Amino acid sequence: MPRKVLVTGAAGFVGRHLVAALRGEAEVVATSRTGGGGTLALDVADARAVRDLVSAQRPDAVVHLAAIAHGGRGRVTAEDYERVNHRGTEHVLAAAEEAGVRRVVAFSSASVYGDSGRLEAVAEDAELRPVGPYARSKRDAELRCGEAAARGLECAVLRFPAIYAPEWLLDVRKRAYLPGTRVLLRVAGRPPRFSLCAVENAVEAVRAALDGTLPAGVYNVADAAPYTQGEVSETVGRLDGVSRAVTLPRALARVPLRGASAILPGALGQAVWNNYWKLFEGLVLDTARIRSAGVPAPRALPDLLSAAGA
Repeated sequence: MPRKVLVTGAAGFVGRHLVAALRGEAEVVATSRTGGGGTLALDVADARAVRDLVSAQRPDAVVHLAAIAHGGRGRVTAEDYERVNHRGTEHVLAAAEEAGVRRVVAFSSASVYGDSGRLEAVAEDAELRPVGPYARSKRDAELRCGEAAARGLECAVLRFPAIYAPEWLLDVRKRAYLPGTRVLLRVAGRPPRFSLCAVENAVEAVRAALDGTLPAGVYNVADAAPYTQGEVSETVGRLDGVSRAVTLPRALARVPLRGASAILPGALGQAVWNNYWKLFEGLVLDTARIRSAGVPAPRALPDLLSAAGA
């Protein structure tokens, strides 16, 4: 484990778990955009601020989590994703190289693969087909990581599906309920399958990337096995105390959602269609690469039931 680790985006729910886990193993410099919660203020979109802080702290490694993930009713523009997710990563990489940092661990997203048509497990060397400004910004950030790696920086890129914790189940619930309702969904016929990632498993992957267990490169990170849509609905229903459910065949959902996406403008129409794939088709990540490195995934979705006493 490096002696000193700088963590961007440390005030987010993943960042908080990570900082808590790393303290005691390394000196941790935690940063966030506003500087709240015992973190240092750092706007990764400000290249000079990033350079000055990294130069002053001289960490041995950087874990780069800072990003805009959820647009929230259109309040985040494509330019915002570009400025923070793409250019912010570029600034962190440049500052790390200038300061002589040995290793950068960058958080990316399974959204770089795109959902449509991904019916088999997707490995790291699959074609990237990002849809929407968030996914494209993550793809472009990965390209900057690859360029930095070609210059000699040890860069591990971790691609995550939805990360969850007892206090953060938003993206899991999106795969369990009919949109906009508290009615659990069951999909008739072949059940969709999803890769998800417990926050503890995400922390284990970062540990492995920091201590060199994972060589520089790109890795899918997820729980040990994917979940069927029914398993997700059952777990969420028990956690939330909801039993009302409806069963829909995939074809019945496809027609109205495709029609709605066609008449809604631009990004909104695309979001509606993407929601069909999220609910009715799923996305499974091939995690053979990280498993072959011996990185454990000790937590699974049903563990949430034990933690909640459900």
